[in-house]
Amino acid sequence: MILLVDAGNTRIKWAELGNGVLKPGPALLRHGGAEDIDALSASWGGLSTPARILVANVAGTEFGSLLTAWSRRTWGVEPEFILSRPEGFGVTNAYLEPQRLGVDRWLALVAARRALAGPVCVIDCGTALTVDAMTKDGVHLGGLIMPGLGLMRRALLDNTADIRVTFEDAAPPRITVLAQDTRGGVMGGTLYAAVATIDRIMRDLGAGTDSRLTCLLTGGDSGAILPLLSAEFDFRHEPDLVLQGLAIVAEVGR
Repeated sequence: MILLVDAGNTRIKWAELGNGVLKPGPALLRHGGAEDIDALSASWGGLSTPARILVANVAGTEFGSLLTAWSRRTWGVEPEFILSRPEGFGVTNAYLEPQRLGVDRWLALVAARRALAGPVCVIDCGTALTVDAMTKDGVHLGGLIMPGLGLMRRALLDNTADIRVTFEDAAPPRITVLAQDTRGGVMGGTLYAAVATIDRIMRDLGAGTDSRLTCLLTGGDSGAILPLLSAEFDFRHEPDLVLQGLAIVAEVGR
């Protein structure tokens, strides 16, 4: 068995890979430091010792060090921290400094390349909302980075005293086009900001391609965003895209 770990800014996702089958485990919310490792230790208590551990880490060096120490102590296995490459697995990286492309974005492109034959746009709706476009030949065209829903909402609450007070006092809203209270206005306004941005990006990218562009959505907020996106585009939900990319790396690197 190979253990795959996708350590993000907000959540840690993981999966077992055996005989080509990906078996995801329950995702964990990050709290920082040793708490994250304790939560993983509890989740992994029933696992057999993995032959390898492959990690996509954007959670920071402290998490990487803690995971490495725990894995050595518990299993005697050295985790392999995957890095973005200039080229590999059918994908050519567009970044001028390829190693600076987030490894989660790189692995999502690797998985998208395996899954689809045509041009593709990968949108990760996580702590940050990232967009990456790739041609049908696997050439990464570049990407965009903007605040995700949580960061947009936090920016409003941290910088507007009246909004923060009324937001915190209100009950969770039902999202509608126009809200009738402050909390609903913040929740709906930020959601529609993300939806409108994605629709516009897809429209502009689609105008420059000679075949239908498919968009793969991943990340924790993708489930909330997906139902509101325009029906004129081919949007697909792939919640485990980074883990799928790790599985490809594990398979090729055997």
